[in-house]
Amino acid sequence: MKEDVYRLSLFWSLETGDDDGSNRYLFARVFEYSQEGICITNPQGNIIYVNPAFTKTTGYSMAEVLGKNPRILKSGRHSKEFYRKMWRDLTSKGQWKNEIWNRRKNGEIYPEMLNIHAVLNESGVLTHYVAIFRDITEDMQLRKEVELAGQIQKNILRGDLDHEKLRMKSIFLPYHHLSGDYYDYRWDEKNLIFRGFLFDVMGHGVASALQNSALRVLFRQVVSQRISLPEKVVWMNHEAQAILPADSFAAGIFFDLDLNQKTLTFVTAGINQFLLFSGKNSPGCEVISQPGLFLGISEHAEYEEHVIPFNAGDGMIFLTDGFLDLIREKEYPLHQKDLESLFQWLKDMGESKELKDDGTAISLIHL
Repeated sequence: MKEDVYRLSLFWSLETGDDDGSNRYLFARVFEYSQEGICITNPQGNIIYVNPAFTKTTGYSMAEVLGKNPRILKSGRHSKEFYRKMWRDLTSKGQWKNEIWNRRKNGEIYPEMLNIHAVLNESGVLTHYVAIFRDITEDMQLRKEVELAGQIQKNILRGDLDHEKLRMKSIFLPYHHLSGDYYDYRWDEKNLIFRGFLFDVMGHGVASALQNSALRVLFRQVVSQRISLPEKVVWMNHEAQAILPADSFAAGIFFDLDLNQKTLTFVTAGINQFLLFSGKNSPGCEVISQPGLFLGISEHAEYEEHVIPFNAGDGMIFLTDGFLDLIREKEYPLHQKDLESLFQWLKDMGESKELKDDGTAISLIHL
């Protein structure tokens, strides 16, 4: 180890003219203690220095790689075009960064995040290449697990409903595989009652998705109980205290659509707005807004029930902040469009990467 540090400090002094050694030993130590692998080559691509993290990751000692080309690490998984593009970027931009598969000394192939810089002197002449890399095996495994969890999350969503009296369509777009948004419903075909909710848990990723799953279980426990909708929400808020961390909360809206009674009953709990579209006689869109405290904020929160008429030809869209923000940002002309046009626009915006957050929307039309 001491020999390696001495070799680097000598290399540094020769390259920088630091004859008194005031800085070279410090820089050598920085390279030595780095958790990322470092490989320095001359302009011809021959290795002149590697640090201990390089050895730990690849299995090659400095003595084994000095004077050799980094191609000894090639895995064989990449095409010639992959490497041609790497060198084009290094030549034109002076830098290249990407994920790459390499091979350890023992033959094991592993993924790494590799960042290569071309080093120029004061005259603009190439003097070295410096490659810095990190083994991302664990990162890729975590990514696969998150992607799998995201697929499971999508698979357990209730599908769209197409009934002769009611049509429900949904959009569910996680921003990073797992979503902090969620929805669920129960369709009582005998009594023509659609009971549902929409959630938006603070944050993103695994933690928010787990909290959403737990809230979904609570909804399924309470949805069929013979108590009022506000009482169901109060119960859910009480139970959510044990699910949501002290610094977290969830926004929600709960609703019962009774086609026989021709009423929409809803309770807001942080998702305090939705869009209501009137029927065929006087078409138009109205933004319904009612205050309601987030779930998980206060154990003693109270929630108010709201009831509005809902007739054949009417429709509504419940949506989370991701889509609400997009409507405001794009200044979408709500009052000039019908439900189907807006819903298709939301879907197109989400699929075109305009959406900068998780986005979930559900539309209901009384046929």
